[in-house]
Amino acid sequence: MNQERRNNIVDKAMELAKNILGNDFGHGFPHVLRVYRIAYSIVDNEKLNIDNFILDTSIYLHDIGRAIGEPHAYYSKLLAQAFLEEEGVDESSKRLIINAIEYHSFSYSKKNMIKPLSIEAKVLSDADKLDALGIVGFIRVFHYGCMHGRTLEYNIDHFYKKIFKLKDLMHFEYSRRKAIELEKKTRRALEELLEELNYTK
Repeated sequence: MNQERRNNIVDKAMELAKNILGNDFGHGFPHVLRVYRIAYSIVDNEKLNIDNFILDTSIYLHDIGRAIGEPHAYYSKLLAQAFLEEEGVDESSKRLIINAIEYHSFSYSKKNMIKPLSIEAKVLSDADKLDALGIVGFIRVFHYGCMHGRTLEYNIDHFYKKIFKLKDLMHFEYSRRKAIELEKKTRRALEELLEELNYTK
């Protein structure tokens, strides 16, 4: 594929994500845009040599399966496969994009023993997890919890069972430093909340 064709497919992937995911703060298109920005911060700071087509397409399509349900990485993979086949993407690129989509979800990739096949998959994984930290990540936990009827106790436990472990899953040094920095913000926000609620963990 020439560069113009690749750019056109990326634009279509972006529009597909925007139409499917909508404006939900937690996992909608705003999340995708944040992941995109974070991903390129990783690329720039680590001076990585990446394939923009693989990375961009993976980012835009990584969560589209949430419109169907869980495991969202699985449904995202199915929708992405259909899209990539319709667009005539070559098998090699398609394989790397699908792998990045499957790998970005820690629980799904662990359960299915999926390993990253590219640097782009590692970048997407780190960027997606970094968006779950900081004040943004703090808001996302309670936003998602409210949407799914989770209790306060469940949401609080989620920080200790998952969110505060994300820094150990990073692939790049910049990602790890950023995760540590953002986790401090998340912990401060949680501590303030628990103090206001007079909640004892």
